[in-house]
Amino acid sequence: MMTKKLLTAALLLVCVGATAQITKKELYRDIDRAGANYFPYPGPAQKVMTPAPAGYEPFYISHFGRHGSRYMEDNEYYVYAIGKLDTAAQLGILTPKGAEVLEILRKGYDDAYNRDGDLSLLGGRQHQEIARRMYDRFPSLLSQPMKVDARSSTAGRCMISMFYFCEELQGLNPALNIRMSASNRDMNAIVRNKKVDIEESPEAAELEAKVDAMLEKALDPTRCMKSLFTDVKKAESILEPLELLEAIYNIAADLPNIPELDLSLIDIFTKEELFNVFKAYNAAILTSIGLIPGSTPAYRQQLEARDSIVSIADRVIRDGGPALTLRFTHDGTILPLSYLMGIKEAMGGRTDFENLHKYISVDKLIPMAANIQLVFYRKEGSDDVLVKFLFNENETSIPVKTDCAPYYHWKDVKQYWESHP
Repeated sequence: MMTKKLLTAALLLVCVGATAQITKKELYRDIDRAGANYFPYPGPAQKVMTPAPAGYEPFYISHFGRHGSRYMEDNEYYVYAIGKLDTAAQLGILTPKGAEVLEILRKGYDDAYNRDGDLSLLGGRQHQEIARRMYDRFPSLLSQPMKVDARSSTAGRCMISMFYFCEELQGLNPALNIRMSASNRDMNAIVRNKKVDIEESPEAAELEAKVDAMLEKALDPTRCMKSLFTDVKKAESILEPLELLEAIYNIAADLPNIPELDLSLIDIFTKEELFNVFKAYNAAILTSIGLIPGSTPAYRQQLEARDSIVSIADRVIRDGGPALTLRFTHDGTILPLSYLMGIKEAMGGRTDFENLHKYISVDKLIPMAANIQLVFYRKEGSDDVLVKFLFNENETSIPVKTDCAPYYHWKDVKQYWESHP
């Protein structure tokens, strides 16, 4: 019989589990979600963890995390938008709104200059908070002296995310022996191995064309151009409207990751336009990874990372633990890895792009600082090892039969993964 405590936790899990979809109403309520994978990490919805079966205690955690909030990878959008609006200002064709946008762009670029792809201050705080929550959730494990193997992509934002995470853990438990590394030698087990040859699917070109058509229809250049320029025809002689709007959208989507600037460009667009752009980007990202039926299965380039998780976990199990493995990577790793693991939030891909967001939504899957945690448990006197999956710090499920959900027998998980290469 399920106890009242277990029933409460199980019901909570059901409530927070359906988090991979988004509605128009929800996006309108939190419009920053229209930034898709730019969306700043919101933290977990789940506050109470489901208790482990009687006698089982955590002895190992394997964590894969995306870097935290960052500046845009390339400031070319700033350069393009500022250049075109500045030319329009010299021609005397900017509206008051256009002049306001130009001023915001200049302020944003002053801060972003030579920071292409850098971790923002918010990105560092996100990793400190994730580390602290991990410690608070699993104190019996993380308060022990133990070795911590932390490795990162060689990208600066990933390395600094690792530093923030590890520094927070070290402050909570000075007895941790943390080894941090960022080496090309480890990259294939941390990021997608693009050297793995993936044959393009026959339907790939058709799906990509469908995405492109969505992006072209998402924004209304006529309305936006009238809001920025007094003479639209003259403006169109110096710029391509959709290129300008794409640049401003990307800047607007990234600005919430630098909240101390207190700058916003989101009101350039209507909520309906932002929703349409989001739907198109959602489809584009999922198609590029291979999560849409018929798309090229690029997610297979992440198999080495999944294999690495298995081999390290098996070694820790043999050695007895305690142990902690930390990996710091990119959204292009977290998304395919979650799919290869069978995590339910990543399994809703379909070719109905207009309604795709109702089944799978990248703002829920790969916000800045997105993460996957595998928490391993054992019981004294038993060889059975259980594992629980946390996706963005919420308990989740995989398509494996279990008698103790949300916990799974590790041997069953491995068997499922071996049968789904």
